[in-house]
Amino acid sequence: MIGDLYQTALRYGTTYEESSTDGVRPRPHWEPLIHSLDQLGTEELRRRWALAERSIRENGITYNMYGDPLGVNRPWKTDVVPLLLLEEEWKFIEAGIIQRAELLSRLLEDLYGDQNLLKNGHFPAALLYGNPSFLRPLVGVPVPKHSHLHMLAVDLARSPDGKWWVLADRTQAPSGSGYALENRTIVSDLLPELFRESNVKRLAPFFRAQREALIAMAPRENPRIVLYTPGPHNETYFEHSFLAKYLQFTLVVGSDMTVRDRRLYLKTVSGLEQVDVILRRVDDGFCDPLELRGDSLLGVPGLVEAIVAGNVTVANALGSGLIESAAIMPFLPGLSRHLLGEELKLPSVATWWCGQDRALDWVLNHLDSVVVKPAFPSRGMEPVFGSELPEAKKAELIERVRAFPHEYVAQEQVTLSTAPVWEDDRLNPRSIVLRTFVLNTPNGWIALPGGLVRVSEADGTVVSMQRGGHSKDAWVLSNDPVDTFSMLRPVNEPLELRRASHIVPSGVADNTFWLGRYVERAENIARILRCLVPKVRHGEVSELGGLMSLHSSLGSSKSKLRKTKLAATTFALFEKELLSMLTDIKRWDSLPSTLAEVGRIGGNVRERLSADLTLLIGQLRTAMDAEPGVPLAEYSGMLTGCLELLSAFSGMERENLIRGSGWLFMSIGRRLERAIYMTRQLRVITRPLSAENWDYLAYLLDVADSSVTYRTRYYTTLQPIAVIDVLMMDETNPRSLAFQIEHLVELYEKLPRHDTGDLKTMVNALNRLRSLDLQAMLYPAQDKLGRRNAALGRLDRLLADFEQLLPSWSNNLSSRYFSHARTLPITMGQ
Repeated sequence: MIGDLYQTALRYGTTYEESSTDGVRPRPHWEPLIHSLDQLGTEELRRRWALAERSIRENGITYNMYGDPLGVNRPWKTDVVPLLLLEEEWKFIEAGIIQRAELLSRLLEDLYGDQNLLKNGHFPAALLYGNPSFLRPLVGVPVPKHSHLHMLAVDLARSPDGKWWVLADRTQAPSGSGYALENRTIVSDLLPELFRESNVKRLAPFFRAQREALIAMAPRENPRIVLYTPGPHNETYFEHSFLAKYLQFTLVVGSDMTVRDRRLYLKTVSGLEQVDVILRRVDDGFCDPLELRGDSLLGVPGLVEAIVAGNVTVANALGSGLIESAAIMPFLPGLSRHLLGEELKLPSVATWWCGQDRALDWVLNHLDSVVVKPAFPSRGMEPVFGSELPEAKKAELIERVRAFPHEYVAQEQVTLSTAPVWEDDRLNPRSIVLRTFVLNTPNGWIALPGGLVRVSEADGTVVSMQRGGHSKDAWVLSNDPVDTFSMLRPVNEPLELRRASHIVPSGVADNTFWLGRYVERAENIARILRCLVPKVRHGEVSELGGLMSLHSSLGSSKSKLRKTKLAATTFALFEKELLSMLTDIKRWDSLPSTLAEVGRIGGNVRERLSADLTLLIGQLRTAMDAEPGVPLAEYSGMLTGCLELLSAFSGMERENLIRGSGWLFMSIGRRLERAIYMTRQLRVITRPLSAENWDYLAYLLDVADSSVTYRTRYYTTLQPIAVIDVLMMDETNPRSLAFQIEHLVELYEKLPRHDTGDLKTMVNALNRLRSLDLQAMLYPAQDKLGRRNAALGRLDRLLADFEQLLPSWSNNLSSRYFSHARTLPITMGQ
C-alpha cells in the first residue's frame, strides 16, 4: 500500500478496477499519482480543491441539469484524480475509434447518397425509413468533404476482463470536448508538478486541427465561422460559449441568422455578414422550421435551402443524427468488412435490434440480462433495466415491444469498471465511462488523446451527468516527448494591442437593449410602489385621487382597478391591487415578473457580463420573494432592498462596462424606458389637478428622487409649473425628460448605420422641448376670466406626441439593428 489515502475498493462482482489489480496495491503506472497525493496530504488537497471550486464558480463553468433548482447556474462537477491510460493502450483505442469514424462516415454518405447498402441488403430499410432522424430533404445533396462527420464522440467502457467496448456513438452534435479541455486546465493547475513529470499528451493540437479543418471547409479566405447553439438553457451551453471563444468563432443562436437569396447571413449591429461554415450544436430537426420541424423555435428558416444551394457548410452535416442509434451496432462488423475490407477493431457491447425476428425472441427470453432502449433516440424513452422490473411491468414491456419491435433495441447490461474519486477526504471507487473524440481533417482522422471521463454517483453504476454524476480528466501517459503547443498565447510573448470591439451579433444587442429596459422598468415600478405602499394604510381619503393618478403612470393593462370608477375605489381595493403588483409573478406587469425578465435576459448574455454583474442579476431575481400572506406594510423594506440592488446594477453598468455596442444598446434601453415613464407621469399635471390631488406633485418628486433638488430651489412651495421644470425641462437633472432625450440623441448618433431620418426626428423633438416657455404658462388651464391657457394645452399635446414617438422610435431601432427588417419613417406631431 503506497499511501493512507488509498482505500480498499468496493467489489462489484468481477468489476475491473482501473487503478489496482487487487483492490489494495496500485497498478505500476498509477503508483506515482497515488504517491503524489499521499505526499500532498489531506489538508493540502482540501485547500487546493477549495481553490479549484472557487475558480469553477468565478469562471462560470456550469452544466444545466434539468430539474435542478440551480438550473443553468449549476457548477460543473469534476474530480482531482485523473484516469490514467498507458500509451500502448491508447494506441489500440485510437486505432479503433478512427476506424469506427471512417466506417460511420461512409455509412452516412451512402444512406444520403446512392443507398447501395439498402439495395444490396447490407442495411435494413426499416432502420432508415422508420427513423425520425432521416431527413429526406437532404437526400442527394452534395456534402463538402470532411463535414458529414466533422467530429464523432464514442462512449467506451471497460469489461471485467480489461477490454474496451463501445457503448454508444454520438454523430449528431457531439458534446464534451470543451469540458474535457476545462477538466485538463483545472486538474493540471491542481497537480502541476505531477502533470509535468507524467509526460501527458496535450489536448491543444486537437483543437488547433479542428479550427484549421473548419477553415478549410470555407470557399474563401477569412471566412465567417459560427458556433450554432440552442441557447443559454441548453445543458452544455457553457461548453458552447467556451469553445467559441477558444476557437475564435462567433457564438450564435438561430435568431442571430437569416437566409436571404439562398445565402446565410449573421445579423450584426454593423449589418448582415455572410456565414460560410456552421459548427453545429443544435439537433438536426430543429435547424430549419420550414423544411424540418415546424414547431422549432431554435432554427433558421431557409437554412436547408442555403445548404442545398451550396452556400453554407454545416459540421456535422444535417442528417448525421440518422446513425446515432444503437440499433445499427449489430450491423457494424459486416459493414466494416464490406466498406473497409477490415474486421471491426473495437467491438460494440452486445446489441440486439428487435426488428429482426431471431433477435426479438432472444431479447424477450432474456429480459433479466439486458437493458431495453429506443431504437431511435428522438423517441425520448428512458432505458429500462429488465432485471429491475416487477412481473406486471415486465409483461407490459413485452407487449409494447411485440407491437412495435423495430422501435426497440436491447443491450447487454454492462458491468462498468471503477476508478478512484477524491470524495470525503479519501479515494473512493466509482463507475466510469470514457467519452473519446475523433476529428475529420484534410490530413485524415485524428483523436483527442484521452477525453471526458464521466463518473457515476456513489450509490449506483449508471453513469449520467443528468442524474447527478460528475467528471474527471483522462491522462494518456506518453513514452515520447509531447507536443507542448497551446492555443493560448504564452505569457511572456508580447500581444498586439487592440481596442476595437469584436463583432456584436444582433441577438446580443437585442438582449442588452431589453436588459436595460427591464432593469429601468423594474426600478420605476419599485419606486412608484414604494411611494404608494405606506400611504395606502395611513392616507386620507382626499389623497386617493393623487395615489390613483400615480398608479396610472404604470400603464398597467392588468390593473384590478381598470374597471372600477374612482368614486367606487376604496383603499381596500387599492391595497389588493398593490399586493397583486408586488406578488403575482404570472402578471406580466408586476414587479416579480419584471425582475424575472431581468434574470432571464441577463442569463441570455451572461458570458458577456462580469461575475459580479451576473451575481447581482441572480439576487434581483429573488429580491421580492416573500412568504404568502405577508402584510403589505412589510414590503416597504423589501422595496428599498430591491432599489439598492438596482442602484448597484446602475453603478456597475456605468463604471465597469466597456463603452462598446453592448453598453450603447443597454444605455439606450434604460434612457428610453425612463423617458416613457416620465412622459406618462408628467401628462397628469397638464390636466388641472384638483385641490385634493395636489399631493400628486410631491409623490412625483419622490418617485423621481428629485425632492431635495426641488426644495433647494423652491423650499416647500409646490407649484405644477416648477415641478414640470425640474422633471421635464432641467437637462442637469438625470431624472428629467429632457436629460433622457438629449442622451438618447447622443447615444443613437454613436451607433453604426444609424438612420439620419430617425436621428433628425429625435433632434427636432429635443428642440421642441427646449423651446417651451414655461414662464408664460398659467396653472390651472383657465385664468380668472375663464380663458383657456393655450400654452398648457400645447404642453399636453407635446407630451402626447412623445408618448407616440418613443415606442415608434424603439420599433425602428429593433427593426434596423435586431431583425434587419425594413423601417418606416417616424414623425412627431407639430
